[in-house]
Amino acid sequence: MTSNRTPDIVCIGAQKAGTSWLHEALSTRPDVWVPPFKELHFFDHKFIEECRQWAPWHVKKGVKQARVYYQSQLTRHDDSYLEYLDRLVEKPFLNGTWYKFVFSRARVNQKCLDVTPEYSCIPEDGVDFFRRFLPGIKIVYIIRHPMDRLKSQLRMTAFRRKALPSSKAEWLDLLDFPALQTRGDYLNIVPRWDSHFSDDQLLYLPFGQIAADPVGFLRTVEEHCGLPPGEYKTAHRRVHQTQSLELPDFVLKHLEDMSAPQSEFIQERFGQKFYMSTT
Repeated sequence: MTSNRTPDIVCIGAQKAGTSWLHEALSTRPDVWVPPFKELHFFDHKFIEECRQWAPWHVKKGVKQARVYYQSQLTRHDDSYLEYLDRLVEKPFLNGTWYKFVFSRARVNQKCLDVTPEYSCIPEDGVDFFRRFLPGIKIVYIIRHPMDRLKSQLRMTAFRRKALPSSKAEWLDLLDFPALQTRGDYLNIVPRWDSHFSDDQLLYLPFGQIAADPVGFLRTVEEHCGLPPGEYKTAHRRVHQTQSLELPDFVLKHLEDMSAPQSEFIQERFGQKFYMSTT
């Protein structure tokens, strides 16, 4: 694998905060190149032990789905692209050489995009490595109302299990899932990234603006990333909406307690106006 390309734009989260919508919207631009599948997990695989357990599976699944989709869309196939997909799962992968090879098919005049929400959770040394590995990077971090984000993630996690929780003990076990807290831990994530990146590289945006003014949201992203105004025909379409699931009162109380410090931090860091626009 040989390539010197790296992403120009990285969206680092938050999980359940519109990252799939942003990925889909930017993928419609001819001047933006996106990988064959969303979420490359290069940095979190390197710095978070838990992610090493499932990131290789995610890559293999993503490549398999990309191959099936590609072969279903065309009657004549580009063998070089199929070979490229094969190489993405050749060992060793998820290292720096692999990460650069992912972007090897981008044209010179295209900006490369990586959308991986788990990147926001990497530790201090990981963020420092991220800065040195991608020195000119433009970063987007979407912040969702802490309570809303927690409810959405909890529902998603519940539906991913073999059966939905049916007892208090099962709900408590679900609430004990570590990622429920870490993937929306703005209180620690934002200062960690702030200490390594200035405003001209790191852009924070409110999730609520996606519904209220999706094109305006994208215009802000364009300006930050050095992209000319584009046309987004699907900007108003929702992507990966979590299934509805009624949460018991004691679960909601638990989530309120978890989200309170995060809500307070958002108001202090970004101001009341930003906080209100994330609902």
